[in-house]
Amino acid sequence: MILYNIKGLRANCVQIFIPLNDMNTSLKLSLDTRRKKKDSTYPIILRLSHFRKTTSISLGYSISKQDWDHRKCKVKKSYKEVTSISKFNNFLKKEKAYAIDIINDLYDKKKLNFMSIKDVKEKINRTSTYDSFLNFGYSLVDEMKQSQRYGNARSYYGVLGILKNYNKGKDLKFNELNYEYLTKFERHHLSNGNSYNGFASYMRTIRAIYNKGIKEGFVEKEAYPFLLYKIKTRPTEKRAIDIALIKRILRLDLKVNHELFNYRNYFIASFMLYGISFMD
Repeated sequence: MILYNIKGLRANCVQIFIPLNDMNTSLKLSLDTRRKKKDSTYPIILRLSHFRKTTSISLGYSISKQDWDHRKCKVKKSYKEVTSISKFNNFLKKEKAYAIDIINDLYDKKKLNFMSIKDVKEKINRTSTYDSFLNFGYSLVDEMKQSQRYGNARSYYGVLGILKNYNKGKDLKFNELNYEYLTKFERHHLSNGNSYNGFASYMRTIRAIYNKGIKEGFVEKEAYPFLLYKIKTRPTEKRAIDIALIKRILRLDLKVNHELFNYRNYFIASFMLYGISFMD
C-alpha cells in the first residue's frame, strides 16, 4: 500500500490510504471536542474513517483545548502534566504508527476492503487482546510463595488489592494502566490523606510488575506508562527520640510474661544493631 500525505488536509495530522485510486481509509490524530469530561478535558483520539464512515479510538489520555495544537495535531508545551512533552508526543506518534501498520497489513492481505469500520477498529484497538495486569500480578504472588519469598508476596498482594478496590472490583488490563490512570490513582490516594512516600512504595511495586510483564511479552515496551509518569517522594520528617527516653527503655524491668516484654526486646535489638529494620 502507498501512504499519501494530501496537500491542504493538514499533512501532519492525516494519513490517507488510496488503494486503486479510491480513497477508502484515513487516520487522524485528534482531540475529541465532542466529549467533554467533568474536569473540562477532552480525550486524545485516533479518528478513523473507512468507506465514508467515521469512528474514534481512544488513546487513554485527556487534555484541555488550550494544550492541544489543532494545526499540528500534537500537545503544546503549555501542558504541565507530563515531565517531557516531546516524549509524550512521540508516544502518540507511535500509537498512530502502530494503527497505520495494522491498516497496511490488512490491505496487503487483501482484507481491508471487505471489513466494516467496526472490524478495523477492533484490529487497531488492542484492549480486546491485552492481558490482565491484575491476573499477571497475582501469578507473580503465587511464584513468590512457591519460592518462599513471603515478604514480597505480601507486598505485591497488598498493592494488587488496593488497585482492585480502586477499580471497584473490575479487572485491570495492561493497556488501561496508562499515564492518565496513574495520575487519577495518585490524586485519589492523596485526597484520602495518605502520604506521597506511602504511595511511592505502591507505585514501585506496580512498576516492577509492569516491567516483568514487558519481559514476559504480556505488553509492548512502547506502552510503558512510567516513561511519562514519575514516582514522587517527599523528605521523611526526623522522628528521633531523646537519649533519656532510650535509657529509660533500656533500664525498664519487665517480667517475661508482660505483654510489652518482647516488644521492648525487639526495639533494643534494633537500636543496638544501628536501626536495622524489623523485617531484616
